[in-house]
Amino acid sequence: MAMKRGRWVTAALLVLFVVLLGVRELHPKESVQVVTGAVSRGVVARRVVATGTLQAVTTVQVGAQVSGTIQELHADFNSIVRAGDVVAKLDPSLFDAALGEAEAALGRAQAAEAQAEADQIGLEAAAGDARTKLARAESLASSDLLPLADLDAARIASREADTDLQGGRSKIGEAKAAVDEARAAETQARVDLDRTVIRSPIDGVVIARSVDVGQTVAAAVQAPVLFTIAADLRALQLEVQIDESDIGGVDTGSRATFKVESYPNETFAGQVSQVRLQPVTEAGLTPTTGAAGTVVSYTTIIQVDNSDERLRPGMTAMVIVPGPRHDNAVRVPNNALSFQPSWDVLAAVGESISIVSSGPSALADPTHRRVWQYDGTTFTPVDVRIGLSDGQWTEVVSGSLEPGDAVVTNASATQ
Repeated sequence: MAMKRGRWVTAALLVLFVVLLGVRELHPKESVQVVTGAVSRGVVARRVVATGTLQAVTTVQVGAQVSGTIQELHADFNSIVRAGDVVAKLDPSLFDAALGEAEAALGRAQAAEAQAEADQIGLEAAAGDARTKLARAESLASSDLLPLADLDAARIASREADTDLQGGRSKIGEAKAAVDEARAAETQARVDLDRTVIRSPIDGVVIARSVDVGQTVAAAVQAPVLFTIAADLRALQLEVQIDESDIGGVDTGSRATFKVESYPNETFAGQVSQVRLQPVTEAGLTPTTGAAGTVVSYTTIIQVDNSDERLRPGMTAMVIVPGPRHDNAVRVPNNALSFQPSWDVLAAVGESISIVSSGPSALADPTHRRVWQYDGTTFTPVDVRIGLSDGQWTEVVSGSLEPGDAVVTNASATQ
């Protein structure tokens, strides 16, 4: 019985082996589908994409130079104003009172000056009389007609008169200084009263109002902003930050394009008017390595014609600025740089996976990269040094590639 069971097991195994062998023979062998791109010579031009905010070319913040309560408003949002127009008034009561007090103080100081000048005239007369009496006493004393005591008394009286005269002159100086001080205080009080009337410094349009009637503004520490006035909304500007890796190709006068969310199907144009030299540094991810570090950018100003006044200050714009450009460059398609044959593809062509483990690391040096060529049977790595890159092409600075060569952009194993 056991021998019979063994023969059945042996027969079953033999049948299973034959079936598996047939399945293996019937299963199609793996093949490789390879997509290549041509190395060519041409233009590599990078487009710099940045986000900016539309602003008026000239914007003036109108504030209050004195503290007080808003009594009247003569301008509102979108009001068109001319230079010198009254836009607001503060309650002038306290400033009127201060001016009256300053004027009264000036009057008192001027009266004191007049009194000092009048006193000076009397002192000059007294000093002259004392000198005359001294001269007469000296003449009589020389002829022994006047006692020496009287001569000494005349001399003392003359000196006292001269001293009083000098003191009178000092009082006049003090009175004049008091008048100047009072006049300055009166002028300051008058200026403060004038500042309760707030005027527009420029011709323009009110784009922001920050106060209402009855609101108290305090200018003791910092001048509060009451209005923001744009000089001319028919000309706007975009302020964008461009990374240091791209700024070298951005030139003054270059044409820029941008879109805003309000008009998603329209593209607007502008012109680069200024690339500021002052760097802007902030913490972030560096674009070359993607690691955390200090990101350096430069403020770029783009002038925008807004003759139809459809664009408004504060709109966010997605800006495209022409960046670095290399003509007549040897270039490869960008997806050739990201391709690396997978293990199943290498297995399908009978190659070892070890050839993909020895290539240059883009993290160690992003300019040293590897592309692949395929001759129909074998994948061959080609190490290159790359330069400028745009959305489609990357410049090959050095390496064995020549225009017309084919590089692999994709490959897959199929059955």
